[in-house]
Amino acid sequence: MITKKGKTYMLLVVVLGIWGVIGYQIFSKMNADESPVIAANSNVTFSPKQTIEKDTFRIHTKHRDPFLGKPYREKQTSNTTRKVSIKKDSVVFPPIVYKGVISKPKSAQNIYIVSIQGTQQLFKTGKTIQDIELLTGTKKSITIRYKGKRKTIAVSK
Repeated sequence: MITKKGKTYMLLVVVLGIWGVIGYQIFSKMNADESPVIAANSNVTFSPKQTIEKDTFRIHTKHRDPFLGKPYREKQTSNTTRKVSIKKDSVVFPPIVYKGVISKPKSAQNIYIVSIQGTQQLFKTGKTIQDIELLTGTKKSITIRYKGKRKTIAVSK
């Protein structure tokens, strides 16, 4: 028979052993040697995976109408051709974002903050930067012209 003191010492040794193992694992993970392992002679061969063609099929069924007893009529497709309109060179606007307006009190001239392709520019009405001309502007939107095409851009929030 083990006395009460003996059981206490035995349990103390077991608990210290468990905590020692946990502490060792934590310590070894924190101080791990992270140098890459390089194989001396490694013969690597590449063999591409063979592709398997999928088996395609189509089910043709002729069902009959349960109420009339006759087979369904197949939908007839028309062989009309559609006229394709050829688009003229459409103008692609660069990314333009209207940020806001700076106005002086008692002044009719406003300065508009516009971001063109990620760079902020200060515009006045009639000014041209990178082929973009500011035609008109308000606090809510601006109208610009780029390569002869007009576009209205609202303020971004």
